[in-house]
Amino acid sequence: MDLQLDLPTVLVLYKTALIAGALSIFHISRHACQPRGMRAMAAAYVLLAAGAELAGQGEHSALPAWFWTHASLLLGTVGYPLFWAGTRGLSSRRRVAWGWLLLVPLGWLALGLATQFPLNNLLRAGAFHITATVAVAASAWEVWRDRHVEPLPSRPVLAALMFTSAALFAVRLVYIATETVSSTGFAGAFYVQMFCHFGIALMVSEVSSERAEARLERMAQTDPLTGAGNRRWLLAKLPAQLPAGSAVLQMDLDRFKQINDRFGHAAGDRVLEAFAECARRQLRGTDLLARMGGEEFAVYLPGVDPAGAESIAQRLCQGAAALRLQADGQDVPVSVSIGLACVTSPGTPWSAWLARADEALYEAKRTGRNRVAVYQP
Repeated sequence: MDLQLDLPTVLVLYKTALIAGALSIFHISRHACQPRGMRAMAAAYVLLAAGAELAGQGEHSALPAWFWTHASLLLGTVGYPLFWAGTRGLSSRRRVAWGWLLLVPLGWLALGLATQFPLNNLLRAGAFHITATVAVAASAWEVWRDRHVEPLPSRPVLAALMFTSAALFAVRLVYIATETVSSTGFAGAFYVQMFCHFGIALMVSEVSSERAEARLERMAQTDPLTGAGNRRWLLAKLPAQLPAGSAVLQMDLDRFKQINDRFGHAAGDRVLEAFAECARRQLRGTDLLARMGGEEFAVYLPGVDPAGAESIAQRLCQGAAALRLQADGQDVPVSVSIGLACVTSPGTPWSAWLARADEALYEAKRTGRNRVAVYQP
């Protein structure tokens, strides 16, 4: 049996899919760790469903033509810019200039009231399709351009669905401009759009789920006090065998137990936080900093010669000594001892180089602290 795609029936299915998608996105936003943008997308779906309902009622002559034509166009030209704003917030949490965004529907409304062009089906459809094409294509670009900043597996799929939706609107716009459009063609286009919009809602759910998983993974691999990676994170990042031309630092804050005993653990925590922040400022973007436990930290320096590695270690030592912290009106002395092991030959496991850096650290402690000791084979 052939499936007959008449426009009123398809509009019923289309608005049903939009309402289902809106409910799904709204439900996800209540439990998401980063819900920004989701409720705007859900509201956009509701507005588009309301516009489809008005258009469906108009097709059955249940509403005055002047009312449903202007109102359905207004809802559509509000809905898709709002969809773009929601996608922008969802993808990157960038701010949206709502005043400028409102110019789109208000501009179409003013033009419509002045010229009454929405009473013409082709002109009204053209205005709706222009808005939808631009807004959905811009939404797809928002998702796609942030794929490297937040490389979630669902991003390419979500962007592809949005690009497909925008392409369908663009193709229909060509038919409208050439006046070769038919009600059956409109019905088929909205039928495919129904699947795109429902798929977008599903991918929004997947984005939220993947973000939650990534957040849990970061929490499991990040020291909550200092924000540095933990031992597990560092060992997962290190190559099995460290390449020649790299280096390992083992660092230990001097007399940390005395700081805790004299000034309290709150002061000790401040020392750890301040040192970690100081270390981050001294390190390069490719270097790996981890808190190994207690007052011990480790750093992996890729792509560095012995002189460069020792220079970085000295800066870390000097930076720690320059920290100025107080507790109960007294200065809290901060310094660090550092053991440096430069990887001069490949083929040795990372655990051996960490052990060698540890040996150098003991030497720095033994010879007076607040200094850098280099491992000598």
